[in-house]
Amino acid sequence: MKDRTKKMIYVAIIAISLVGLFWYSYNEASNDALNDYIGDEVWYVPAARNILHLLGVNLHYFDENTSSYGVNIILPEYNKTVMKLKVWRIAQELNYTVYTPYQNFPAVYYEIPAENYNKFLERISRYNLTIIPGFKYPDKENIQNYLNTEHPYLAKGIISIGMLIEDKPLCWRLPGMIEHLLIAVLVFLSAYEISKSYLASFIAFFFVVLDPLLFATSIAAMLDIHVAFFTALFLYFMVRGRDGLGGISIGLDGAAKLNGAFPYPVLFIKILWDWLKGKSTLLNAFYNGVILPGAAFLIANLPAMVAIGAEKWIRELLGSFKWHLSFKGEHPANSPFWQWFINEKPFAFHYNPDIFAHNDPILLLSMIPMIIAIPYAAKKRGKILIPFGAFWSIIGFYALQWILGGKTQFSFYATPLVPAAAVALGVFAYDVIKWEYFEKSLKMYWEWITRAFRGVIMLFKGREGQKEDTKNLRSDEGNDICDS
Repeated sequence: MKDRTKKMIYVAIIAISLVGLFWYSYNEASNDALNDYIGDEVWYVPAARNILHLLGVNLHYFDENTSSYGVNIILPEYNKTVMKLKVWRIAQELNYTVYTPYQNFPAVYYEIPAENYNKFLERISRYNLTIIPGFKYPDKENIQNYLNTEHPYLAKGIISIGMLIEDKPLCWRLPGMIEHLLIAVLVFLSAYEISKSYLASFIAFFFVVLDPLLFATSIAAMLDIHVAFFTALFLYFMVRGRDGLGGISIGLDGAAKLNGAFPYPVLFIKILWDWLKGKSTLLNAFYNGVILPGAAFLIANLPAMVAIGAEKWIRELLGSFKWHLSFKGEHPANSPFWQWFINEKPFAFHYNPDIFAHNDPILLLSMIPMIIAIPYAAKKRGKILIPFGAFWSIIGFYALQWILGGKTQFSFYATPLVPAAAVALGVFAYDVIKWEYFEKSLKMYWEWITRAFRGVIMLFKGREGQKEDTKNLRSDEGNDICDS
């Protein structure tokens, strides 16, 4: 009875925390000052809208202030001025409430009263113009054709789910806010699976709930919160020993954004170890480690392939590696991966209200002393190697990217580090961060060093002994000759 009561209290704490987090995030995301593009939404949201348009999906945006629907009309370059005037006359006759001419690409945006909207679409469709209903575009060059093929599709597809509800900023951000809640739950479950401790799980849980980076990226319709979600899903399946589902998760993670594949070595080492130990066949290892991740990656990108063609999508994605490994020029918020540990140069998504991609130094810096304690910690709780390894695998790939030329990095790139660090720190904070672990781990390191040192000495002595034996042998042969 007591255990049941405890569980009910734990569930209540989790539920209240998640409701509070969603309420706070929702209020921020629906702020009137944020009722437009923030951060890199200017790229990802139009790309999602354009892909949906190519797939034949029409969105809608309804402005409650004017009781009007929004629509973008793309004009032909060759008679842009004439068509612009014709569309304007129709819109004027039908009492348009908002008119926005774009300066950097040939298009106009109108908001038409609800009772006249269908009539407006019917009349302008006679001119064979490209009509894209929904929220207005950011005024960026060629944005009406931008598809963001330098990144895979899945994260934009998740943004699109919110846009199907309505093409407005709050709905773009809704999937990310929900994923923040799911990340917290997955981190809680992962920490419990490793530690069997509710205290450890709650420590990990609250690091995620209160994390400033997850909050900022969850209320901006960008890619990184979706990467963090699939990273958390990957960690959960891996600590549960579900390698197949872990393979699917890492494939989806890479399909959200290529850096989502950075924790893959954790899966590879796990299935390789199981195969070497005879716990798995080579075929099963190949299936979980290659077939499932690859299939998940490709299936998640099918909408983009259908929209532009598989051959073009593959060519542009492969060509993007050169872009990812290039320096994009100076930027005031450029923050190499080592600066994330001390929250230097947080990326600004918006000013007033201030939405910054802050890193949590306590969370990230805690992963450094864990390196000393991890041998003994892993001996006590082997599964802690999964989040710990995922964290440093992600850091390692960011370091490799920087070395190879991709020196334009920003603080929000650290978003997928948060779930891994939270799980690891939750377990450590409960019963791993004790001097016993550091002391015994230091002894283990010392034993390894002394064994290696002894091995070198024995190897050296062995060579000296061989030389001495050879010398004695030659001396004996010389004596034999003299005796003869």
